[in-house]
Amino acid sequence: MNKRLDALTRIGRFQALMRDLGRSRLHSLERQQAGLNDDLKAVFQTLESDQLAYGPQAGLAARHIRALQRKLDQLVHDQDAARLSALAQGTRAKLAELALEAAALDHRRHKERKELAELIERAIARRGASST
Repeated sequence: MNKRLDALTRIGRFQALMRDLGRSRLHSLERQQAGLNDDLKAVFQTLESDQLAYGPQAGLAARHIRALQRKLDQLVHDQDAARLSALAQGTRAKLAELALEAAALDHRRHKERKELAELIERAIARRGASST
């Protein structure tokens, strides 16, 4: 029974670490997205304020905008995947926690039953010894 509790404890810690890792990955992706959004805004502001809106420079700016937009689209996809993964890891961590609590309760009850059985056996043995 102790082996089971130890294993469930290790599984619970592992699942909690995986959940934390998923959350940090999600936060990292959100920071990347914020940075790319800032870059995209800067490119549009540059296009609006300068002569870059016309001529050969406009083509380069358009390519840069498309590249940024592709990165943003990929980040949105990665964020969705990371969000689902973090949610799944959180669910697994909670299930591991519940399994550990249930196993600890079973262990405690088993120990109490064993102690009660020993008390009953001792009481019967004393009664049998005193009646002889």
